[in-house]
Amino acid sequence: MRQLTKLLYRDIESPIGPLRLVGSGDCLQYLVILKAQQPRDNMCEWIEESSSFGSIVAQLEAYFNNQTKYLSIPRFLTGTDFQKRVWEELDKIPFGETRTYAEVALSIGRPTAVRAVGKAIGANPIPVVIPCHRVIGSNQSLTGFSGGLENKAFLLRHEGAKIIDGRLLN
Repeated sequence: MRQLTKLLYRDIESPIGPLRLVGSGDCLQYLVILKAQQPRDNMCEWIEESSSFGSIVAQLEAYFNNQTKYLSIPRFLTGTDFQKRVWEELDKIPFGETRTYAEVALSIGRPTAVRAVGKAIGANPIPVVIPCHRVIGSNQSLTGFSGGLENKAFLLRHEGAKIIDGRLLN
């Protein structure tokens, strides 16, 4: 019988609702937006540790308080090679900018893999930190976000975007 992996977690408040940070305490494995989704990994035992993740909490607070545009949070990612390649590409999208799913597919050298890119983005285990909220539809619409479209809109506005009727204005 497989033994459960033990992960620490800490819940914090944010402008997009309560967040659950999960990992080793100094390295992030999951970020769960609790209002919008539930933890995904049932093969882990999660142990609450309210004093852990101190530097990660500080960086997230700085981001939400407009004190930084950059997050350099240590992470431990599990996923397919394709997913990891997509997530690496998302990390390259600068604060305040967006890309379409097609642009992300093209940038990883897989221009016909738009649906697969969307699926990989949907599997992002640490939204906000890996900025999947910066990916939009080709018609400038806000599509898909594990934390809910209202939170995607909030994050994009936080980074300076103008949004009307669920579409990004150029």
